[in-house]
Amino acid sequence: MLSQTQLVAELQSRGYHVTERQLRDWRAKGLLPALNLRSRGRGRGVVRHWGDKERILSQAMTVCDFLDRNGRAKWALLGLWFAGYEVKLETVRGLWLESLARTKKEWLGSALSNEECEDALGDLSNRLAKGMGSAPWARELDLDWEKLEPFLNETLNVCFNPAPEIAVDDEVVDAARTLILRGTKPAARPGTMGREDLEKWFVFIQANLSIGAMRNLISAVTNDELRTAHNRWSSVLMIIRLLSSIHGGAISESLIQIGRQAAMQFGGLCIFGLLLVDREGKGQWLDIHLEEARKRIPATIAPNSQLETPLDKVV
Repeated sequence: MLSQTQLVAELQSRGYHVTERQLRDWRAKGLLPALNLRSRGRGRGVVRHWGDKERILSQAMTVCDFLDRNGRAKWALLGLWFAGYEVKLETVRGLWLESLARTKKEWLGSALSNEECEDALGDLSNRLAKGMGSAPWARELDLDWEKLEPFLNETLNVCFNPAPEIAVDDEVVDAARTLILRGTKPAARPGTMGREDLEKWFVFIQANLSIGAMRNLISAVTNDELRTAHNRWSSVLMIIRLLSSIHGGAISESLIQIGRQAAMQFGGLCIFGLLLVDREGKGQWLDIHLEEARKRIPATIAPNSQLETPLDKVV
């Protein structure tokens, strides 16, 4: 069991400066579950506590990490869900759709027509290409910004433009090959990534992974589908946690914090991918393999290794 006072002490011992008043506010906003009530006996009042100490502590630290980066409790709810914690699905759906709308506005501004979107993305791809072209990995691949720009422009176009016109030319294909082959001369492997292959890939992105496609799918899926995808993502997180414990025993607090932040940052894309997998009819196949991994990995952990939390509480 864990009381609110004990949670404050646990957080402060880990460098998080949180007050009981803040915890009450987080509970009111849904960032932490409600406290359980246990009677002390007739006439002796009640004890208020959470039942799962490790999970509540981890959830509270996730909230702290998110608020330190973002500062808004509203978006922390979505971050929590992406990190594997339970949040009301109606809240999740609304926030997820709103976040996609915000992302689109950040990238396109006030552009509405196809031409306006192309102009906005053209300026953006130019700036991104110049920044990426100076990176060490781009120099190693001999991929300067002028080669990167057309590829970035087409990629951004299919992701953000509501009505993209896919136009793959030799420059775009060459840039894609260079990125895929990682420096190997394209002539050495001529069968890798032709124009038709790249066009099919762009069409797939536009149909399934663009902002518009993501909004349509998130709006259309049922709560059961959202819940199932989230449960599968929680299983993936647990498997990652188990794998990281195989050789090193207990996981360091700094590594756990990195894992929490990565889950919040990339959880949305992963859960969306799991929704796509389910829509393709491969959900049962995935469940079988996830369950197999959950059973096999603990058996490979050295007898002296100690997981920081019990297997059924790993997030």
